[in-house]
Amino acid sequence: MTNLQKTIPIISEEQRKQSSKEQRDFEVNMQTENLSVKGFLGTWHTADLSTVGGRDFFLMKNDTYEDMANIVVDGNGRLVLDNVYDGFDKHTVELLRQDVMTVPKLPDENISVDEMKDYGYSWGGMLPMGEAAALEIMQNCNVYLLYSDNTESMATDKSEIAAHAAKGGIFGVEKVEWVQQLERENYLKFAEMSAEDDYGMIDGIINNGKKDEPKPHEKPSILEKLKSAKSEPPKAEPERAVRSL
Repeated sequence: MTNLQKTIPIISEEQRKQSSKEQRDFEVNMQTENLSVKGFLGTWHTADLSTVGGRDFFLMKNDTYEDMANIVVDGNGRLVLDNVYDGFDKHTVELLRQDVMTVPKLPDENISVDEMKDYGYSWGGMLPMGEAAALEIMQNCNVYLLYSDNTESMATDKSEIAAHAAKGGIFGVEKVEWVQQLERENYLKFAEMSAEDDYGMIDGIINNGKKDEPKPHEKPSILEKLKSAKSEPPKAEPERAVRSL
């Protein structure tokens, strides 16, 4: 996750498109120099390499602005993290671990991580969502308003989500929290299935009972008793014993 206060100059939309075009087929390595990175002024050279989760990430230093914070890009020169001051320290590596972390299910199938990055938010440890998914997931997880300048802020109520969506904004939930929520849901579902008499009633309420049997606290109605009586065959009268004289 990035800091809300930006320290790297932001370029115009025209410059952004041009730099994106220039780096489209670029492959970063330890000898990379004069790299143009979408969203930032100047050029960059490789300072360090870290492999996390089988993926290579490169720490880049700016060629023009010596005091500018470093950035981290992937093997194609695409921004992953900005405002990096202490190289591949523990905090930065943890953010990269979350970036490469896989999830069994996305919170919103209608928007991908690549679309989120094209929108301008680069950290893959956040999973993108639209308005409808954000409103639903907000009930159990922290939801963030994502901005095209690679920053975010936590949503505090539904009105913020509506206002951000009206401006074309998208939303995010952190991978770690999303996976924890999926695990909670799976645990509750398993607990219910292990106790439920009727698998057709997996609804978050443990043991609804079988569909056709009355619940313990409910008494059969008079109508049910009458129906039951009509469906039973008439009982035969017992044969009378013949007394011998």
